[in-house]
Amino acid sequence: MEAVIKQAIALRKEAKYQESRILLATLLNDEHYAAKAHLHIAWSYDNEGKEQQAVGHYLSSLSGILSTVERFDVLFGLASTYRSLGQYSDALRYFEQTMSEFPTAIEVQPFYAMCLYNLGRHKEATSLLLELLVSTTNSEAIKEYERAISLYTQDLDKTG
Repeated sequence: MEAVIKQAIALRKEAKYQESRILLATLLNDEHYAAKAHLHIAWSYDNEGKEQQAVGHYLSSLSGILSTVERFDVLFGLASTYRSLGQYSDALRYFEQTMSEFPTAIEVQPFYAMCLYNLGRHKEATSLLLELLVSTTNSEAIKEYERAISLYTQDLDKTG
C-alpha cells in the first residue's frame, strides 16, 4: 500500500494528475489508507489548479485514520484551498483549527493573515505579520526596532 502511495506521489510530481488519482482510488476502500489516499488526491487536484474538486477529498480525509503530520497537512491544505476559492469564512475556521491543534506551526500564520485581510480585518492581519516578523527575523536592522514594532502591533493607530 505504501508503494502505491509513493508511486502516486511520483506521478503527481510529474504532473500526471489523473494517473495519480486513478492509482490512489484503489486505496479508498481500505480503512487504513483511505484518508491518506484522499489527502493525496486533494493535493493532486490542488496542484492541477482544480481546487474545488480538492475540497471533498480533504473533508473525507479528516474522517479517517491520519498521522499527526497528515492531519496537519489536511487542515492546512483545506484552509488554504478554501482561501484560494474565496470561501474566506470556511478558510478562517480551518486556519484557526490548524493553529489551535498545531500552535507551533508558524508557517500557517502568513496564510491566516492573508485570510484576515481578505475578510477586511486589516489591522489584525498587519499586527500578526509584524509579530511574526519580529519573532522570526535574523535581521539586526529589524531587531533594533523590535520594541517599537512590538508596541505598534498592539495598536497600529497609536500616535504620540
